[in-house]
Amino acid sequence: MKKANSDFIIKDRVYDIGKDIDGKMKTTADLHPVILSIVLEIDRVCRKNNIPYALGFGSALGINNYAGFIPWDDDADIAIDYFDIPRLIDAFKKDLGDNFTFDCYETDERYNVLVPTMKVKRKDTYLKEKNWFTLPDRIHSCDGFFVDIVAFIGMINDEEHIKFLKRSKRRMLPYVICDAIFRIDPKRLKRKIKAEEKEAAIKYKDAPYVCQTPIIPWQPAAGNLLPRDVIFPFREYDFEGHKLFSFNKVEQFCILHYGPRSVKYFDGEKYVDRQPEKYRKVGHINAFSLDRPKIK
Repeated sequence: MKKANSDFIIKDRVYDIGKDIDGKMKTTADLHPVILSIVLEIDRVCRKNNIPYALGFGSALGINNYAGFIPWDDDADIAIDYFDIPRLIDAFKKDLGDNFTFDCYETDERYNVLVPTMKVKRKDTYLKEKNWFTLPDRIHSCDGFFVDIVAFIGMINDEEHIKFLKRSKRRMLPYVICDAIFRIDPKRLKRKIKAEEKEAAIKYKDAPYVCQTPIIPWQPAAGNLLPRDVIFPFREYDFEGHKLFSFNKVEQFCILHYGPRSVKYFDGEKYVDRQPEKYRKVGHINAFSLDRPKIK
């Protein structure tokens, strides 16, 4: 069999993300350096404070297939151990650069607990997501592009994982009605949700499986409960010309989470992506600017 010229899929096109608030057409070639700058800032702070982190989900798939961003991806995801949340908050308060800020429930109870654990935002940009109405941002520390950070906790088995997720999904409707429709902050429900997250994290601290925090109701059960050694310990990979951290077994994570057809495939000459063309599109962006905040 012929050897591939590269161990990864060659990026051969860019994707439109739309016109910015100044009417200029932008592509993923313009967007990815902005997202990467946030990732690199998180990496810098985490390394300085010896806090493990991992590029996760679509970013992990990008590492495996492209050694960088998936060409049509419009965001990046980072995973941390649940018990590192307090250390990461302290590190961000102390060391995060002036052009960045962060939000989480632990520092501001207005934070929406149905979204990932934390957001790190870049101040000199602007982003309005497509889901802005159903998942309102009550804090508005900054309306810039961001990188999500999601906590991973231990979980004992499928049965317990599914039970927790079902409870989260039952609460989703009353939470969204209160928060998005009536614009009332569901403070008591938030406290209950976060207390149950903490209880589960402590109870299953050394469990053989792990999952992204199951208080986020939008996730399916399938592919989200993973053997601990697939995720931990985090290790370094190449990402857009930088050495950044991801899961211990990235390819196995991608197969378990996204399915076996998600990973790069050698066609006899080169590695190819088997994602159908109809799914290769930017998914989150509504209105945006990559180089300035929106004037209010």
